[in-house]
Amino acid sequence: MSDRCREENGMDVKKVAQWLKARYLRAVQFGRQPEQQQGQTLVILTFSIIGLLALVGLVTDGGLIYVHYGHLRRAIDAAAISAANQYREGRGIEELYTAAVETVQLQLGGVHNVRVYWCNHREGAGADTVIDMQGEGYDPHDPDLCSNENHLPRKRMRVEGQLEVQLAFLRIALGEDPVMLGASAESEAAVLNLVLLLDTSESMAYDSCDPSLLEPDFFACLEACRATGNCQPFDSTTAPTEPSVRWAASKFVESLMRDGVDRVAVYHFDKVPVAEQSVEVFQCAWPLTATVRVTVTPSSGRVISLTTNKQLVLDAIDQGQGNPSDPLNIYIRPKAEDPATGVSCAIPSHVGGSYGQDTGYPESQGYGYRWASTNIGGGLREAISELVNNGSTDAAVWVIVLLSDGAANSTDQMADSNGWWSCPSLAGQGGPNYRNYLSTPPVPFCRDPESDGVVTRHCPSQEICDRGDPWYTNPGHVYNEWLYDADDYARDIADLASSQGIAIYSIGFGPYVKSESRGRPDAGERLLRYIADVGDDGDLKTAPCGSDYYWDDVVVDPVPAPGEDCGNYYYTEDASGLQNVFEDIASRIFSRLTR
Repeated sequence: MSDRCREENGMDVKKVAQWLKARYLRAVQFGRQPEQQQGQTLVILTFSIIGLLALVGLVTDGGLIYVHYGHLRRAIDAAAISAANQYREGRGIEELYTAAVETVQLQLGGVHNVRVYWCNHREGAGADTVIDMQGEGYDPHDPDLCSNENHLPRKRMRVEGQLEVQLAFLRIALGEDPVMLGASAESEAAVLNLVLLLDTSESMAYDSCDPSLLEPDFFACLEACRATGNCQPFDSTTAPTEPSVRWAASKFVESLMRDGVDRVAVYHFDKVPVAEQSVEVFQCAWPLTATVRVTVTPSSGRVISLTTNKQLVLDAIDQGQGNPSDPLNIYIRPKAEDPATGVSCAIPSHVGGSYGQDTGYPESQGYGYRWASTNIGGGLREAISELVNNGSTDAAVWVIVLLSDGAANSTDQMADSNGWWSCPSLAGQGGPNYRNYLSTPPVPFCRDPESDGVVTRHCPSQEICDRGDPWYTNPGHVYNEWLYDADDYARDIADLASSQGIAIYSIGFGPYVKSESRGRPDAGERLLRYIADVGDDGDLKTAPCGSDYYWDDVVVDPVPAPGEDCGNYYYTEDASGLQNVFEDIASRIFSRLTR
């Protein structure tokens, strides 16, 4: 081999060696790189798993908080409603607090603490102390709950609650303490605007003064029982041993009215209210030539207007007993004498006739049409006016509670020019001055006969007759002013109350409500049930009492038996059952307030 060949071969060997070395180093380098990548991946995967577990733990804890907060919120909302249901007179903050706690515990176990705040309208801050579930005392008065932006009193309350929630992840990972959740809710019971409307007609004293007494004795009895405050059943000097209407009415207001918040008025009706003054020329039965002029002065029947002062309302009810000059007393017709001339009648001694309403007693002096004294329509009209003109419209419920012992037999439009003596005449019996009386068959006072059981309701004007409303029964839809009677008027006024959104509760009191001696025996109860029906929900198509004049062709609701409670109507035979009636009405009013 030549030297050149050896040189080239040596160079090749050297290059091969260098190439092999490079390959070796490269193999070593590439052989280590995958091991480093695997280690980094393991580290990343480990931290990813830890992070994922942490995220799952946090989500779990967040879910626990969210779910428990939802439970707490619903429980507190329910507690606020429960407290509002207890917000009535005679129940203090302790009762509200107990109701709230019991509701929360029923809805959600393990609650940590509950607090209830309200407005103490009478005494303000510092008057009450409540011990909460942790044994700590606090002042529940919050002035922000006392009124609205118009500074009108409100029945608002706030319930606050706390719930301890044990977390899962953070407790294990970091040893964190349980989380305390809090929730609050406000509720409000509506403010009550109520008119108590009481019948003070002569018949409300029949337990003390027998209506069959001769005229001088009957009126002497009325004057004596008014002076002593013992005209039963309206008054009783031994109440509550012998309950009376006045006593039950006072207890009703005492249990119902929240002093300083609710507003209550008291009205009465008998011969009044009347809208216009009337001077009646009255012919004496003896001496035959004597006449007297008797002035009927307009009156609203108001005892006290709407007020938030509870004591004023109670005083207005109670102070009339034994005080004959007070408006809340049994009505006594004026004496048949003319103060201007000094002329007086020997017979009758009082205007309007010699006897009361019982069958078989003569009416030669026209008592039945001149001085009937159950003006239900007029009383309702004044009660509605009181609410519309003086009632609060901000979160208030308007209510009328009406008590009467008989059918309507008087209206309230009086003036010298019409001579109606506040009572329309019977159709076909002459002009407006003709008394509402027939001997066969006997007819009611200032109402259609209805002795055949046919119920009538006449429209008050031709304009209304032209509407063709199915509940008006005028033949041919023709208006006749002598047909429109006191019962018609009272029903029309009740419809007016319904149109104003006023709830009406009516109480039929005593036997005359369902057993009137003249005309339809149940005329009084029929009317009071109608008033209760239109005052139930404002819908003329519903009739819990099955009263008349609601339906076009089909009677949907049956008429309950006489003397049976139905809807907003209550019946009680005497004053002994009146307190229970008032208590039931109060409970239903509270339900309406918190609806």
